[in-house]
Amino acid sequence: MKITKKFLLFVFMLVAFGLSSVSLLSPAMAADDHKSSGKSCADCAVTCEKTLAYFKKKGGKYMEAKNVDTLKDCITLCKASADLKERKSAHAAKVDAVCHEVCSQCAKMCKDLNDPALKDCVKSCETCHECCE
Repeated sequence: MKITKKFLLFVFMLVAFGLSSVSLLSPAMAADDHKSSGKSCADCAVTCEKTLAYFKKKGGKYMEAKNVDTLKDCITLCKASADLKERKSAHAAKVDAVCHEVCSQCAKMCKDLNDPALKDCVKSCETCHECCE
């Protein structure tokens, strides 16, 4: 399933306007996982920002719109997910669902580029993907 910008906007609008107060995680589970998974998401955002800078230096296939957009989506969602988890927001699980998918796409993209310099991005996205499951 391809995540579109309209879908991401819709998800963020749901979170921003609080149209749903149902959490997908129980409060006990959410409290246990906020610190570790929030850090994983924050770390992933930083790694993807470094990867984006690397892509800009490399140019060519790295700077194809789909690759840059995937990284930017991953950065944005990981930052949002980390923030919501840190604040123990009731909406964290909803953003986690999208973050989970985008991190998977980002890890795959980096693997497909077959560049050893992207191993940290792959690992970080896979860790965040697991934490947002």
